[in-house]
Amino acid sequence: MQKTEVQKTDVVNSREYVQPPLRVPEETLHEAVKRYGLSERDVIDFSSNVNPLGPSSSAVRAAKRALTEMHLYPDPGMTGLRKAIARYFGIKPEQVTCGNGSTELIYLIPRVFRPRKVLVPMPAFTEYAAAASVAGAEVVPLYLPERTGFRIDPLEIAFALKGVDMAFLGNPNNPTGLLMTKAEMLEIANYALEQGVRLVIDEAFMDFTNAESTIKEAVQTSHLICLRSFSTFFGMPGLRIGYAVSGESVIGEIQAGQEPWTINRAAEHAAIAALNDWRYTKKTLRLMEKERERLLSAVRILPGVETFPGSANFLFIKVAEPKAALLAHKLALRGFLIRDCSSFPGLDSRFLRIAVRTGRENKKLILALRELLTR
Repeated sequence: MQKTEVQKTDVVNSREYVQPPLRVPEETLHEAVKRYGLSERDVIDFSSNVNPLGPSSSAVRAAKRALTEMHLYPDPGMTGLRKAIARYFGIKPEQVTCGNGSTELIYLIPRVFRPRKVLVPMPAFTEYAAAASVAGAEVVPLYLPERTGFRIDPLEIAFALKGVDMAFLGNPNNPTGLLMTKAEMLEIANYALEQGVRLVIDEAFMDFTNAESTIKEAVQTSHLICLRSFSTFFGMPGLRIGYAVSGESVIGEIQAGQEPWTINRAAEHAAIAALNDWRYTKKTLRLMEKERERLLSAVRILPGVETFPGSANFLFIKVAEPKAALLAHKLALRGFLIRDCSSFPGLDSRFLRIAVRTGRENKKLILALRELLTR
């Protein structure tokens, strides 16, 4: 993938406008194996931040049962799934809407609310800037400096919110994995309220943490929207299910601007089953807690590697030599796919993202990294 050059600054409170690339899609497994002449069965994909356990067996069974109903239209109101999500968080179904993955909602929200300027702290998921641009908004990037570990300072955000209508924040952030506390997020939310800014918090990786969400606060206001996804923690990216939580009036506006039937019957039934499979949830959390620390401990002692603190199901690292793209290329030839982060605005050729997978798979990757970096 060609790197898209954008102007960068190391000043957190810079208001200089730089138009980021519309989007930088991640290479799919199919595309990668074709490019490297590999077979999918011989590849371990550390570039995709999806639960290595795959989907819940309950979700798979529910999806299979739903296939016998493929002659029926899905429920346009997504009533069953919205009720299941509401029960999961102790909120009302009217405070939830679902979409064809959280990415659909990321694009839908700016289209519905028509902001003039959208703040996006970078590095971040590139779809935030793309969605704002497609909706006709000016993207105001806030480049976070490496010297602070790319951490967001609520006071700096308060300054940056002046003059914008909407802001996107990932918590934990992708690709850095940095997690802000609930207190920090609520501080930013208060600044947003004071400035009349609609704040969209993407919690796609929050299920992997023990941190508190801002969902309970989002339902009490009209300026805060929380997004979640079934792609990462629940291991169902192929079914495309995500949801937004906010006050009832906001959800009503989003639904009014949404196309009908964006979620199919199999996806809805699988998502409901996944939410109710607590054994799967606990197994995933145990695996991540154990394997993330093991992988991090092994990576941080490799020569020329610097690790960053994070809380998601992936590691964000910087390599001195070779450059990230070259290292990713060499690993791919050995059957290991990792994410070269140089295409993220705000990062350069030194940064990589590595998903946490099973213990056996992680050990294989460490052996390959050790061999390549100690030559």
